[in-house]
Amino acid sequence: MPSPLSPIPAKLGDTFSVSEALKAGVPRWRLYTSDLEIPFSGVRTVPLQAPASPATADRELLTRMRLLAPALRKEAFFSHASAAALWQIPLPSSAFDAIDVSVVNPTRPLRRKGVRAHRVNPELVRVVEHEGLRVTDPASTWAQLASMLIFRDLVAAGDAIVLAKEQAGPYDRSENEPPLATLADLKDAAAQRHPSAKTLRSALPLVRTNAWSRPETHVRLLLTEAGLPEPELNYNVFDEIGHWVKCVDLAYPKWRIAIEYQSAYHREAKQYSKDVAALSALSRLGWYTVQLTSDHVFAHPHMTKSMVSEAITAQQRRPLYAPTRPELPT
Repeated sequence: MPSPLSPIPAKLGDTFSVSEALKAGVPRWRLYTSDLEIPFSGVRTVPLQAPASPATADRELLTRMRLLAPALRKEAFFSHASAAALWQIPLPSSAFDAIDVSVVNPTRPLRRKGVRAHRVNPELVRVVEHEGLRVTDPASTWAQLASMLIFRDLVAAGDAIVLAKEQAGPYDRSENEPPLATLADLKDAAAQRHPSAKTLRSALPLVRTNAWSRPETHVRLLLTEAGLPEPELNYNVFDEIGHWVKCVDLAYPKWRIAIEYQSAYHREAKQYSKDVAALSALSRLGWYTVQLTSDHVFAHPHMTKSMVSEAITAQQRRPLYAPTRPELPT
């Protein structure tokens, strides 16, 4: 019967570098046994006993980042899309296909499989510690994303960073997180002698503080690019006697047009039931609801433009109606 393997010291945790293990007295041969995994050269991890639940691309990236962290030199830090994942800034899943690691000039950049290596000028980044990892701060991250995102996603990332969520009706008791950064912070980042400064300065005036999701931003920009007025974001609709009906994703109150993005969340039975009741109430009040899916917004954006344009044409034939918004109770 084979003798049991010597245990890995608990102080090393589930993920550790080879150098840390050797310093802790672990024999070198022990680091090559089958009960340990080698996610990156110079790193070992104790695999989970139970399979993990399916994760989104950004969460999978975070797992890989934490596996790589013990092997990074002290001057290296996570940046670009990897920093966005850590700050929970929404990006297209394709942005999370590799780990972004930066160093400042003149340090030699990291070269490793699965890593996008960057070397940046020190005045263009501010590095902080977040959730135990060295990472660019949100404003620096936004500036870096300009080199890898399409314009609408750059604006959406800015929206997520400065989000100061307004109350979604009188029954909303959620505690909103403070914004990751302010518009002034983004302006400072864009003002630097950044390679993408022109793109950043073009995106900055389009950033809004009450856009709750990446699809909302895409819809808003699609409509304004088509020459339509900018819709209001997360608009609270009330009935004739001031009772709250629904907070719609985007709205043209003047024409009583509500634009709703139907994500997977809206397919859950409880939420679907609430949505049906609210949409019926909107219809009774004369509101025209345009319901959009990811296909309308991302795959066939011309459909978003035409559906909203048709709604405006239809509603313009009706008498103008612009209800005032009652003050929400504090």
